[in-house]
Amino acid sequence: MTFRVRTKSLVPVFVLVTVLGLTGSACSEGPGTEEDLISSLTRDDVFSEGEAGCIADIVFDEWGNDDDALAQISSAASYEDLIGPDGIDGFGDIFATAVKTCANLG
Repeated sequence: MTFRVRTKSLVPVFVLVTVLGLTGSACSEGPGTEEDLISSLTRDDVFSEGEAGCIADIVFDEWGNDDDALAQISSAASYEDLIGPDGIDGFGDIFATAVKTCANLG
């Protein structure tokens, strides 16, 4: 099953499901850490350590100083919550770009 990201690239649904629970729970209220994101992205062998580290670097370059954005990412119930009207401005585009940029980084 796939969904279409704004950049028109296809990303597996489980990629975003893993991102949504940075601390392992979609009910987290605090901001997740870069290590949480890497762990989440590698948990189901969706991404290699290299790919996950690269994606996390891009996400944290963009939102690392924004505890509200990080908390929203770690507590989102769905991908639509992150890209919808109450979501994080530019999340869909930046995440899709990160996935594309970081693909195949062993």
